[in-house]
Amino acid sequence: MSNENLSTFRKFVMEYGSILGLCWTAVFACYVIGFRTQSGLSMLLGICGLIALLPLEFYLGIRMKKRSLQLSIPFTFLFGLINTVSMFMYACLLSGCMQFIYFAHIDKGNLFSSINAMLTSSDIQNTYRQAGLSAYYTQIIDMIHELELLSAFDKTLLLFNNNFLTSLILSLPIAVTAYYYKPAILK
Repeated sequence: MSNENLSTFRKFVMEYGSILGLCWTAVFACYVIGFRTQSGLSMLLGICGLIALLPLEFYLGIRMKKRSLQLSIPFTFLFGLINTVSMFMYACLLSGCMQFIYFAHIDKGNLFSSINAMLTSSDIQNTYRQAGLSAYYTQIIDMIHELELLSAFDKTLLLFNNNFLTSLILSLPIAVTAYYYKPAILK
């Protein structure tokens, strides 16, 4: 295993992480558009995007194994896990930068105001009241008010932490799948 091959492989990891980061940013944009316009269609696109990203993440893990075998780099479970976490870290950093740009320069507090307006509508209030969830409703409204007070950096950090924790959890099954995957004849 040469340093040149390892360096080339790291470039692939960064490339795959960038692909994931851009996809996560697109999903975030769908949710933002959905909350700001109160459009169910864009939120549905965001949910479908999240569902579609799961097989993509496994595909990128398997593709990582194929690339390592093409470069004559032995693919162990630990090697796969470290590179999968690295791939997700690049994705978290890219999507975090995009989210920070959104919260710091574009949003100006409108996202959480839109969410608050949606939740304080009379239909939503009646739904929670009829379901006997009035205490939970007040907790949600209080939480939204607290989120409105956070700085752009704090909001981004919250989303980054959620993305990274989910990524750590997903890295294990992706690394296991990639480790046990037996590729066909390499071209």
